[in-house]
Amino acid sequence: MTFTYTDKQMKKIRITQKFIDKTITISDACMALNCVDRTIYRYKATFLVEWPPWFIHWLQWKESNHNPNTSKYASIDNIITKPKFTWFWPTLLAEKLDEIYNITINKESLRQRMIKKWIWVPDKQKLRVVRQKRDRRPWFGMLVQFDGSYHDWLENWEIKCLLCAIDDATSQVVYARFTDWESLKDVYLFWREYMRKFWKPKAIYLDCHASYKVNHPNDQFDYEMKTCFQRAMESLWVIIIYSKQPEWKWRVERWFGTHQDRLVKEMRLVEINQYEDANDFLDKYYIKKHNEKFSVPAKEQWDFHTKLTDEEYIELERLFAKNDFRTLRRDWTITYMNNIYQISKYELLSSYKITVKESIYGHIRLLNWTKRLLFKKLPSR
Repeated sequence: MTFTYTDKQMKKIRITQKFIDKTITISDACMALNCVDRTIYRYKATFLVEWPPWFIHWLQWKESNHNPNTSKYASIDNIITKPKFTWFWPTLLAEKLDEIYNITINKESLRQRMIKKWIWVPDKQKLRVVRQKRDRRPWFGMLVQFDGSYHDWLENWEIKCLLCAIDDATSQVVYARFTDWESLKDVYLFWREYMRKFWKPKAIYLDCHASYKVNHPNDQFDYEMKTCFQRAMESLWVIIIYSKQPEWKWRVERWFGTHQDRLVKEMRLVEINQYEDANDFLDKYYIKKHNEKFSVPAKEQWDFHTKLTDEEYIELERLFAKNDFRTLRRDWTITYMNNIYQISKYELLSSYKITVKESIYGHIRLLNWTKRLLFKKLPSR
């Protein structure tokens, strides 16, 4: 068998042979190879047993694990260049390679492969302002961060809103739902399902959207000017905390960035093209998997959600109703939204101010203070 030696290996062989033949001393051998004496004795003992081929390292002819020409990396390059994996980040793409194709690769190695293929462009490191983070609440359900995110979730050029509630103590996605926008009806349906499944949280942290807060300069300091959402939460004894900057409720803002990346690509892989199917996908698969990966345990193992009373459970729709006031006419009628309502004359009234409550579904209820009145709608003239 023919062996090929490098210059460095040949030098070791010549010096070791001279030391065995006693033509040079141990000091001369150490000086020539720049090593200690015990290394020379080790070379001598091995040389007498294994002969010169021992000086060739066993990895010299082995193919490198990072050789880009191997079949493993060739198959990875074919997969990551497919259109359905466009804009996948290295962490998620490494998970999907292991989950779908049974190919295990470190995310950093995959990132380097993506950079070489011009699929991934590394960001420059930026100077960041270090801010002290607010401590998490100790109990689950003590504070829920709530917001909506508009995005092309199904990649069909249709912008929809994802309403999402994140628990502050554990970072769990407690509940999420796709809606058309952040209207009062969509918000009501969201919190109705939330409270029926998980009960009432102690506090809700949200922004100053018009559905949640009166923002007109002339009315924002008037404590009687409240939105339907504010009145409903006050009736349910739920504290509302308003955030005037996105950084204040950064936990839910950060998760929206994660959802716009991972959720879109997860739904792409299972070929979801309807938002009804997307809501089912959230309930049955995505939220559970997301919480298993990203949630953290709370400091105290206690659920701070409060159970709805029977009255609150039944009257939840009424709590989100729109309130308005009308003055009773002499013929015991009032006008509301171009409609005339006749109140029964057998009702005992303590005031001529009638409260009109209109639910999000258009149901009308007339109240005299807290007393519910009997009425009928008159035909339009």
